[in-house]
Amino acid sequence: MPESDQTSSSTKTVTRQELYDLAWQMPMLRVAERFGVSSSYLARVFTELRIPRPAPGYWAQREFGKSPPKPDLPPTRPGDLTDWSPGTSVGATLRNLTKVVRAANTGDGQANAQGDPDTVVEPASRRKSRGSASALVPKSHELLTGVRPFFLKSRKVENDILRPFKRLLVDVLSSEKKLDDALDAAQVLFEACNRRGLHVGIAASGAQMRRMDIDLLEKPSSRNYHRAVWSPERPTLVHVGGVAIGLTFFEMTEEVEVVYVNGKYLPVRDLSEQQLRRYVGMHHWRSKEEHASGRLCLQAYCPSWRVKWSKRWPETKPGSFQRMVPQIVSELEAMAPDFARQLEEARIQAEEERRRWEEERRRQEAEAERQRREKARQDSKRDLLGAIAAWDDARRISDYFISVEAALVRLPDADAAIVRERLRLAKDLIGPLDPLVQLKTWKAPEER
Repeated sequence: MPESDQTSSSTKTVTRQELYDLAWQMPMLRVAERFGVSSSYLARVFTELRIPRPAPGYWAQREFGKSPPKPDLPPTRPGDLTDWSPGTSVGATLRNLTKVVRAANTGDGQANAQGDPDTVVEPASRRKSRGSASALVPKSHELLTGVRPFFLKSRKVENDILRPFKRLLVDVLSSEKKLDDALDAAQVLFEACNRRGLHVGIAASGAQMRRMDIDLLEKPSSRNYHRAVWSPERPTLVHVGGVAIGLTFFEMTEEVEVVYVNGKYLPVRDLSEQQLRRYVGMHHWRSKEEHASGRLCLQAYCPSWRVKWSKRWPETKPGSFQRMVPQIVSELEAMAPDFARQLEEARIQAEEERRRWEEERRRQEAEAERQRREKARQDSKRDLLGAIAAWDDARRISDYFISVEAALVRLPDADAAIVRERLRLAKDLIGPLDPLVQLKTWKAPEER
């Protein structure tokens, strides 16, 4: 195809329907060339947008009239991507799983030295076999497949809560010790939502949705300082009756007493009686620190900036979250109508605010235009008066020079020569006396 057409296609936003039509009109290689991307990348796009594409051998079968029927394009679910722009990030979950599978052949818990430096494999204790992806990663929700290694690849933590380098992940915050329980709890909730027809996914790129801040403390502190916690690139959402509700799984923290020992603060609750007797004195002072409690909590919230709403479901004791899932799903479904009403009220309020803002903007623009016209009128009047004054000055100076020249005839020759020279110098100093110059350059108000 012409280079200009390819450049245009490579920057255009394409809908699911357009991609679906192209996939069944020409081979994927040609479609990929059209958008200036690789066929493997385009395959991930089709997977992410849930677009069926021809199986291998389809085009050969089509030449002989034996191709299978074309499947219909499935309708979009709430939260699904509906378009794609070349170069945008897609297929993150599929790539995560592929990395885990590919890296499994290199060794336990190590990055693949030949491939992506971010690739980390599941430890042997989490694998069932080395044969396939299904054996490496237990069957799980698409948001949870293969994500564990990326949570473990974390920045330095101070309150036990992991801070992964990767940010396009499901919204889960926990300590390494509690990570498996947190992912399992998320799996149970997501499965329960799916059984009720509630789609769970990550917000689409560019969606106007925010992830609410989290206070990890089980009992909120009165202090103004709160430690910064990890947040994903985009919120995790469950769609209930067309209403998006944000979900965050996190392990709650609590303030515990710690004792200073050899450059570290150790929780007093983790020390034996013998250690407690040893760590006393001026070199082993005690203070309070925030540490993971081992108890999970789910926070649901409104991802819209205009609706301030959130609710928590905390564990009363470790391991009790899964028993709460049926109640949580029921409450999410029950609150959806009221949630939709609040969102509609917020939308109407936003439209009213935007209307008032537009009116105020138009009023300010009209006032600015009025002030501009008034200033132009005043400036034009000032310049015109200046031109008139210049005309008077020119006539007065010209009359003066004429009078001096007329008086020269009455002077002796020697004096007349001196005065004539002085008159020449005066004329050179004054310059040309053209009173029309300023009038020629003068601008009327409507010309300004």
